[in-house]
Amino acid sequence: MYRCDVHTHSLISPDSKADLRDMAAAALDCGLDLLCVTDHFDLLDWKGNPVTNFDWAAAKEQYQKVRMEFQGRLELKLGLELGSAPYDVDTARAVLAQGGDELDFVLGSLHNWMGTEGNTDLYFTQFAGKMALCRRAVENCLDQTWVLVTGCPDCYDSLAHIVYPLRYISRDGMELSLAEYEEQVRAIFTQVAQTDHALEVNTARGRDLLVWPPLLKWFRECGGRLVTIGSDAHQPGDVAKGIAEGLALVREAGFEYITTFTRRRPETHRL
Repeated sequence: MYRCDVHTHSLISPDSKADLRDMAAAALDCGLDLLCVTDHFDLLDWKGNPVTNFDWAAAKEQYQKVRMEFQGRLELKLGLELGSAPYDVDTARAVLAQGGDELDFVLGSLHNWMGTEGNTDLYFTQFAGKMALCRRAVENCLDQTWVLVTGCPDCYDSLAHIVYPLRYISRDGMELSLAEYEEQVRAIFTQVAQTDHALEVNTARGRDLLVWPPLLKWFRECGGRLVTIGSDAHQPGDVAKGIAEGLALVREAGFEYITTFTRRRPETHRL
């Protein structure tokens, strides 16, 4: 089975201190065939402030160095996790253009409230005992995801962790499922499928696997064909966590391939 992890972070991300070399060494130790580093560029920081620049020079320098060191042993790809693209599409497109031909892969993600709650990262929202707030968080994310997949499909290759708000809702002892929003999620998945984009299975470092079987079923029923997988590792010890189990879920859902990207073009690998 082809094994890859295409959602990982290094010290280029504000929430990671990991050297890319150490991440690559961990990937090799785990038996991965391919690792893609997808450092954060969010149009909104965790406080909700606009961000307009990404340090491509540093990102490319470490990537080129590590890629050469591991050549022949591990395939390394350069990606980007682009957050909140609908907030400022022009800046999002400008930053992607700066990636040039070296940019292989773009994860489209949403970490922040948008248009409410000060545009802050959902991580900092306290959901305990506030079901109405939980529902607003899911609805805000789904609404903005719809804007992403319909209004700026050039700003992503794979739709990242659509379950993001559920992480923190669950963290705070509340229960909410995307099953309550099936019609809206299916509409998003249909758009993703019709535009030949991918859906990400995000294992959240092996902690977030049970949510994916129904979502993969919906995606396949909506015509989805391309699926990517990532651990969302921010340190070497988390590289590839949950990947084997996630790949099994993808196969059980009826998909025959897992997808990676080169120069933003999909490449499928038989499961």
